[in-house]
Amino acid sequence: MGSLHFYDPGDVPAVPDLPPISVGALAVGLTNLFGKANGLALPRSVVINETAQEFMLSFTPDADSARVITAWAMRFGGIIDSHVCEVSGSPHRHITLTFDYYGVTVDAYTFIPLT
Repeated sequence: MGSLHFYDPGDVPAVPDLPPISVGALAVGLTNLFGKANGLALPRSVVINETAQEFMLSFTPDADSARVITAWAMRFGGIIDSHVCEVSGSPHRHITLTFDYYGVTVDAYTFIPLT
């Protein structure tokens, strides 16, 4: 006669984390992201951070960038934050969008002068 053995997740070794994605593979991923952003305004500058496994997308410092970042949020999801801060002694609206793209964090942002 057989016996029942209950599954105990504590008996299974933990699965190791995946190794970080290389900067070359991240660059390919960024190209793919821009392909999926077809029709959206693209950032004026980009940083690929291999250590943090993230893309930082900087948009132009003008009022239209608020609509641009909102359009990115509608396309890719994520969390938008907006607050006023001081940049070089003058008030700016800092707008950020953070979302995940196939395991890579995407931080899109702009600083819009309020004067």
